[in-house]
Amino acid sequence: MSPRVARLRVSAREPGVCRVEIEGVGRFQVDARTVGALGLAEGQAIAPEVVGRLVSAAERQRARTVALGLLQRRLRSRAELESALRRRGVPRDEALAAIGELARSGWIDDARFARAWIADRLALRPSGARRLRTELAIRGVAPAVIAEALAAQLLPEQEEAMALRQAGDRLRRLRGLPPNVARRRLVGWLQRRGYSSGTIARALRKVGPPGEGSPDDDSSD
Repeated sequence: MSPRVARLRVSAREPGVCRVEIEGVGRFQVDARTVGALGLAEGQAIAPEVVGRLVSAAERQRARTVALGLLQRRLRSRAELESALRRRGVPRDEALAAIGELARSGWIDDARFARAWIADRLALRPSGARRLRTELAIRGVAPAVIAEALAAQLLPEQEEAMALRQAGDRLRRLRGLPPNVARRRLVGWLQRRGYSSGTIARALRKVGPPGEGSPDDDSSD
């Protein structure tokens, strides 16, 4: 005997979502459009394949709700959202379907995410293009998207000026060390900040040799 729809209500908190209870199967929250597409009504007997479609729709709705909650805290890349949904047990197909829907609605945009990430880093923790590129790649942003965002927000001359300013500030913390030691530590620090070898070399030529004074703690990154 086919299960029946025991209860069907529109969510009071989410008007576009319906709560569906199927006798002997369980309760589901699905998009109202899904209810219409499946032709569900209270008391109606439904076939097993319809139950399967209802289960998939409920997983997709859960994925969308979780993804929106994460996006309201901060921007995230598509890859970050997919990983977060998979950690919460959402099947891959349903996670991708929900992410695709959110992308079409403008909620997810890797280009916007990359621009925001770079702007935030440059304002709060200035880093070279190499480090920014690595950070975005780790978050699943495509190389072409990263390159476009960097080209728009970090011109070569800006990166050079930033490296020179940071080299000068760092060098003052290395006073009193032997010149070769100070230079080695400064180069290592600039490399960890994500600057290329060429940028570092030009900054060192302009900033000059280490001065005299008392060394400061240089262990921080």
